[in-house]
Amino acid sequence: MSPLRVSVQVAGKVTDTRTRIIDAVVSLAETTGLRKLAMEEVAQRARVGRATLYKHFPGRDALIGAVVQTELAKFFADVRAVVEQYDDSDERLVHGFAHAYRALSTHPVVGPVLTLNPDLFVPYVITRDSFALNLGRDFVESFELTGLSETARPQFAEHVARAFHTLILIPSTELGLDKPLGPETYARNFLIPVLNQLRRTAGAVD
Repeated sequence: MSPLRVSVQVAGKVTDTRTRIIDAVVSLAETTGLRKLAMEEVAQRARVGRATLYKHFPGRDALIGAVVQTELAKFFADVRAVVEQYDDSDERLVHGFAHAYRALSTHPVVGPVLTLNPDLFVPYVITRDSFALNLGRDFVESFELTGLSETARPQFAEHVARAFHTLILIPSTELGLDKPLGPETYARNFLIPVLNQLRRTAGAVD
């Protein structure tokens, strides 16, 4: 067997093991959150030995961090696939926001963690340099919304990201987001008008 083939097989095995471990954490978190997550329980659920688990993740914090990054990567790829279905930039915003809201509000881990141990989100969300907010702002900027000035583009992106984070972390009772077209209606009523005002401002300046 060639060295190249061996290296590919080994890499594939490593990836498969990491995926099984991360999937095991997600499965456990669906029912118990992450506060009482035990490395031994993860190893058992993933069907790997303790030594293998610690080889990939030296501790609980590293494991939770890897789960967050993996799930965020899946989330953004999923939303991106929806956004790319629309040519009109306003529709990209409306449907991207709506899909993102539904994806996170029904995520099997987000709900239990918000209920059982919401403080675990603090390092990723509620900090001076918020990891989640920065990702969300950059992602909205990538929607290529038309008619915005160079100054307004990142400002509007942060506005959308901050609204989104608030709605996920503190579920709304009056905005109707859980109705069939609730997220789309919210985007059209509260995001598109701000976007259009910024466009008018940019036009006036030009």
